[in-house]
Amino acid sequence: MHLKIMSALLVVVFVLLSEADAWWVFGGGSSSQCPSRGGASPYYFGTTNLFCMAGKRGAPARGTWALSHRFIYYKGYYFEFLSSSKASISTQRQAAGRCSGGRESSPAGYSELSLECIKGCAKNYRCHFGTYSLLGNNCHKFANRLSEVLCTRGTSCPSWCQGSCNDAVYG
Repeated sequence: MHLKIMSALLVVVFVLLSEADAWWVFGGGSSSQCPSRGGASPYYFGTTNLFCMAGKRGAPARGTWALSHRFIYYKGYYFEFLSSSKASISTQRQAAGRCSGGRESSPAGYSELSLECIKGCAKNYRCHFGTYSLLGNNCHKFANRLSEVLCTRGTSCPSWCQGSCNDAVYG
């Protein structure tokens, strides 16, 4: 019986690691990959306590393997991908009043992209990349894809961000 449990746990760990971008292996990212340019605005990665967002409450504790919800913060807005497959575009992060979390202290990079373009990317995300999937298309993938757009597009908005999906909630 114990062998079956250990085998199942090993499979879960393998699946989680194979879907991870493994930024933690290399000590995190830096803005040197997406340096400051004249007129560019910083953007940040951030996290929110995932267990708190799910409504689970209990005594304060520190997990040995912290699960978190990831978002992008850009020009005063939080961009999040929710398990409902909707993007959240708000001046406050989801569950900020009851869940710990926040943006990283140093910018992930800098972008000259318009706020309207990145809002369009969030609104059209589900139509372009599909519905939410815990191990595949989740908040971490969403944040990484928005980061790629912010960092690599200059002032040119990708065509998929200009669609008419409008699958977002606003806060």
